[in-house]
Amino acid sequence: MNVAVTALAVLLSLRVGMGVGALGTSTVLAALPALLLVVVLPPVAVVGANSWQVRRLGAGSTRWGAALGVALGLQVLVLVGAILVGASARRLGDVALLIAVEAAVLPAVVMRLARGSRAALPSPSGALALLLVLLAGPRLALAACPERDAWPTRDWPRGALPAGREQALKAFEDYAFTLEGKDEDRDGVRTDGVVIIHRGRLVYERYARGFKAEQRHLGWSMSKSVTNALTALAVAHGALSLDDSICKHVKATNQAACAITVRHLLEFGSGLDWKEGYENDSLQTSSVLAMLYGEGRRDMVAFITSHALRDTPGTSWEYSSGDSTLLAGVVGAAMKPRFGDGWEWKLLLEPVGARSAVLERDGQGVLVGSSLMHATPRDWAKLGFFFLNDGCWEGQRLLPEGWMAASVAVSEPLKQKRVDWDAGDVTGRKFWLNRPVPGFQDERPWPDVPEDAYAMRGHWGQSVTIIPSMDLVVVRMADDRKKAFSLNTFLKHAIPLVEGAP
Repeated sequence: MNVAVTALAVLLSLRVGMGVGALGTSTVLAALPALLLVVVLPPVAVVGANSWQVRRLGAGSTRWGAALGVALGLQVLVLVGAILVGASARRLGDVALLIAVEAAVLPAVVMRLARGSRAALPSPSGALALLLVLLAGPRLALAACPERDAWPTRDWPRGALPAGREQALKAFEDYAFTLEGKDEDRDGVRTDGVVIIHRGRLVYERYARGFKAEQRHLGWSMSKSVTNALTALAVAHGALSLDDSICKHVKATNQAACAITVRHLLEFGSGLDWKEGYENDSLQTSSVLAMLYGEGRRDMVAFITSHALRDTPGTSWEYSSGDSTLLAGVVGAAMKPRFGDGWEWKLLLEPVGARSAVLERDGQGVLVGSSLMHATPRDWAKLGFFFLNDGCWEGQRLLPEGWMAASVAVSEPLKQKRVDWDAGDVTGRKFWLNRPVPGFQDERPWPDVPEDAYAMRGHWGQSVTIIPSMDLVVVRMADDRKKAFSLNTFLKHAIPLVEGAP
């Protein structure tokens, strides 16, 4: 009976605690009310259950004071042990182990002190040791935060290209940095800067066209991948869920838009009748230009949700800056009441050291999560490195476990119906993927690049390409205007610079 009471009390206290306060990103340590619930409720429940059982059986009286005092003290030690090994209340495996260990620890303590019995009962110290063993091993397997000998929070550790790569380097630079004609004619490939990170070290960096390392560069739609991370943080802190209607957090101009969920926006599946037209398209018909520079700039959420639904949300894919900015508005509305202004700095940009970042907002203070983040190439590389490391930084998990794996899986709406789709456009949740999709995309979009590669991409040639199998991040900032640039060709020349290097 005591075991069942303990398990139920721990589970209940964790569940209630999750609703009371926002959980920390990496440990059982939660908001103070949640912590107090976990510390106090299970010992009180077990002592009470034991007292009732003793009285019911007529076996004497329970030594309440000693049992409760030691049980509370041991409970503190149990939680300190869980915190030290980095157990997470959001990880089901850790929660199950914590419940199992407490179901052994607390009844043992209470029965020893309350009844004076020592026969066939585990020792409290042995049970505490069992907690550390059980939580430490599975935690490493479940959390899977990569280990690094250095992190670029302050600055990038330096490395060098391997010797003997001169010919490969010349081929790479000839492609990336050779201008065609006069610069003002905006012909050909127009690279502003390249940063290459291999095995966590900056091994190559070059700038051109007057651009400098300390200069911020507009990422355009690379901002969408940052919005993915901000959404993940909101999910991690319990501020929203993927299946929340947008109307749970923001007011929609068109009530039909309330059928759209966070998941739909992540996967370019809102179904909104959106026109993603740029400078070569009609200014009168482009939804994105109206949002960024026209009537929508004062209140982008209202403008985006004023569009009619073309399809049932989740049943079609369309690349849409409207989806991404609406998502940023939903996430901001969910997070600001909990963390205040600048929450994106506190929870993401400051931890990873992206100090140069500037995120533009609309007239209502909503982040323009589709397009308008500026940062130095080195800081864009930090964000790529953050994604490469599965949303972990300095050994601490910031994004939910499994989030990045889901983010680089092919978008479900893309498989169903594609609107204004170009061959090679394979996306996950705000990332571009190098995956074939049987039935309509039989080849990899970048055939000379490993299939596990994915990228943050932006207008005029911006990209941060992450290749996990090579432990590689390649950043390119650019000003391409006439679509002469090929990301596949660029990466095909970049890979030999580091391939096979330790």
